[in-house]
Amino acid sequence: MRNQTILDDLGKFISIPSYSTGDRQKEIEQVVVFLTEKLKKFGCTVYCLRQQNNPPLIVGRLTVDKHAKTIGIYGHYDVQPADPIEEWRTPPFSITRKGGKLYGRGIADNKGHVIQNMYAAKELLDAGKLTNNIVFLLEGEEESGSVVFEPLLKKHRALFSGADVWYITDVGMRAKAKPQIFYALRGLVYLELTVSIGERDLHSGVYGNSIFNPAQVIADLLSKMKNISTGKITIPGYYKNVRKIDKNELVLLKKIQTSNNDLMKEMKSYGVMSQKPIAAYLSAKILPSLDVNGMNSGYTGDGAKTIIPKSATVKFSSRLVEYQTAKEIHDLLTTFIKTHMPKGVKYDIKVHATDDPFYTSLDNAYVQKTAQIMGEHFGTKTLFNRSGGTIPAAEILQRLFHKPIILTGFTLPDDNIHAPNENFDEDMFWEGIEVLKKVYGGI
Repeated sequence: MRNQTILDDLGKFISIPSYSTGDRQKEIEQVVVFLTEKLKKFGCTVYCLRQQNNPPLIVGRLTVDKHAKTIGIYGHYDVQPADPIEEWRTPPFSITRKGGKLYGRGIADNKGHVIQNMYAAKELLDAGKLTNNIVFLLEGEEESGSVVFEPLLKKHRALFSGADVWYITDVGMRAKAKPQIFYALRGLVYLELTVSIGERDLHSGVYGNSIFNPAQVIADLLSKMKNISTGKITIPGYYKNVRKIDKNELVLLKKIQTSNNDLMKEMKSYGVMSQKPIAAYLSAKILPSLDVNGMNSGYTGDGAKTIIPKSATVKFSSRLVEYQTAKEIHDLLTTFIKTHMPKGVKYDIKVHATDDPFYTSLDNAYVQKTAQIMGEHFGTKTLFNRSGGTIPAAEILQRLFHKPIILTGFTLPDDNIHAPNENFDEDMFWEGIEVLKKVYGGI
């Protein structure tokens, strides 16, 4: 049932720019108040777990029968920055209904799913059909590395250890009305490298050839890390521990294969790249990657300014797959940088994220029952997939509590997560609530 109250709450949630980076303490606290008040109103006992000035971890426990199963539900309330604002066709922090979609920053990642989960539990409770206990676990810095997530879970372990299964609705559907469950996520190592040559910019005519150019030092370093022609990372030892995909898994993945043309349409790109013989759509799922996320150096304004910049900065990230570890890849990257850095410059490395990959077996009753319920609702078989993205909570929850982790969701490939014009298909938003009611009331 489409309910204006739900849309109003979603609109309030979206209206708060809850970045977990930068000076956003005021906005984070506004979201905390919104969520804690809503969870209390829905019948939850609420805990707000804090460590220093990091965004708090919000826990809501809804107990209907102390002898019943407990379902853990994870979500996050922080969002990516809305930049570049000028590319948005709708106000990023105001929910907009347009063309069958709901637009707003964070609506797909992950505020829409948070609201879906909360109202699925509430509607079951109101109808007297909630037979399982619920524990909500809402994080405030998933987008910035989940810095205090694991320490807070360990410190307050008793609040979470009773969950029999964890649902993470922070991924999407294969296509409209085509559900899928993800069994693997790539890990992440995110570094920021700054190279400096001195205290000031220099005249490129007077000093060119007499001193290193930090932008070119970084460019040279990056070219040695990855072969653009083959797509392969060229750092020695990088692929040493990569898990080989077996035949049974390849059969599963063939069911979600995507042609290069369809992938280009999805990405709105001019072409694709792959690590042959692996197809492009699979390269982002089963292989590690290394990508520049941002660069800054020198003069980029109008006209010309002939300088050798005093410094250059690059932010880059590596996604890693099962059997690799974040520590291993971090060490390989930092050693490579140290080895290839020329004398006569200074450099600094900041670490923004080190998250291990996630992988789980599909051979458990919760996964199979969830797949059955989702498939029956949409009238099709639920697909099993891998994601190239990273959700630190999945690996952490699995490692700490040794319970099944089920990754699913209701967004679509064109939802523009992390980009301007982020959206959630309106039909799938409402269908998602109905599916979650069947799952949480039926497992």
